[in-house]
Amino acid sequence: MEPEGASTSSPDCIQILRIFTNQFPEAKITSFLVLEEAPPLLLIVIGQDNGSIYCIQGDIARERIKRFKLQVDNHLDKSQSSITGLGFRVDGQVLQLFAVTPNTVNLFNMHTQTPTRQTLDQIGSSVTSVGMTDRSEFITGLPEAIYFYEVDGRGPCWAFEGEKKFLGWFRGYLLCVLADQRTGKNTFNVYDLKNWLIAHSIVVKEVSQMLCKWGNIILILEDKSTLCIGEKDMESKLDMLFKNLYTVAINFVQSQQSDAAATAEVLRKYGDHLYSKQDFDEAMSQNIHTIGHLEPSYVIQKFLDAQRIHNLTNYLEKLHEKGLASKDHTTLLLNCYTKLKDVEKLNEFIKSEDGVGEQKFDVETVIGVCRAANYHEHAISVAKKAGRHEWYLKILLEDLGRYEEALQYISSLELSQAGGDSERVWQNYYRA
Repeated sequence: MEPEGASTSSPDCIQILRIFTNQFPEAKITSFLVLEEAPPLLLIVIGQDNGSIYCIQGDIARERIKRFKLQVDNHLDKSQSSITGLGFRVDGQVLQLFAVTPNTVNLFNMHTQTPTRQTLDQIGSSVTSVGMTDRSEFITGLPEAIYFYEVDGRGPCWAFEGEKKFLGWFRGYLLCVLADQRTGKNTFNVYDLKNWLIAHSIVVKEVSQMLCKWGNIILILEDKSTLCIGEKDMESKLDMLFKNLYTVAINFVQSQQSDAAATAEVLRKYGDHLYSKQDFDEAMSQNIHTIGHLEPSYVIQKFLDAQRIHNLTNYLEKLHEKGLASKDHTTLLLNCYTKLKDVEKLNEFIKSEDGVGEQKFDVETVIGVCRAANYHEHAISVAKKAGRHEWYLKILLEDLGRYEEALQYISSLELSQAGGDSERVWQNYYRA
């Protein structure tokens, strides 16, 4: 595989550097890591089987370098002091180095003039299965579990049984090559820890190296072949999950920090699925979460056809709470209340202290619906609270026949009191 725009010619060798010297004698290399601090400056750290970390720092091309050693363990048994894993943690100007032996997990503060060491854990790893997350957490793999470390010590762990041959991190996923002692086979798994699922699993041959390059995961196998694994796009992933894992699809799209419209589309599909199963209550619960992104008529039409008036009422109430209801929505909601004869809800909607002031509904629409349904007291309450004097008098005279009360109301109005509506009342009803 070749990245776009890459050259097909061989790279030029600009320097050959002798690693070991008389001052730093040769030892078996057990781990190796390179950090580009600030081009062209590099920091090369080499873990050795004697418990030391050999460091080469500087401009390698010009051989302007310094060499130094960090000591972790100095155990008589080399198998217990070998450096089995390394990991850099960079936080601004602060550089730290994780180092693992079979018995310990250690952290070196590299930003000080003389690097200092602290032991984070007395549980190490005898195999070179380590990695770094995108949150600068250090990962180690033991047969019983995978452990995460931060600068203050061990964090969470995930119990995956089996020998961890390789660990890695790719776009928020944990990568692991597992050896199954019972079958003798190796399995490459991609774990989505946020959603508690295995996103991908495949049986592989013996792996000699695992890389994450050019937007792909590359496994280099011992037979010199390579296996390239790419991540599916969001739409393809969701199509797979929509078959029977809708709740996982919702959690997944939210964990990917997708925009609200994308999340609403997943919720809509889940709502449609629940609706087809006649789970109307839960379907409406999902549809309510789409308010502001999904056209309300899509939901309203479905529940009108199904004659699910209670669910429809709930949806319309939420539309009004969010200030997204039209006049037609208000009319429909009030018709639902009157059809259900739910006077308590009707009172709560139109007689609340803040209902008109916050413009939660269109006043004339509410008055018209209440008059048509013979809820005249509710209509007159809305008219009075909104200062619609003409409507108030129409209801008193035309619907309730309370003429004396109407006369008293007219006489209580002053021409300059409420602007146009009050003036029209005087013109229409007052006779000198």
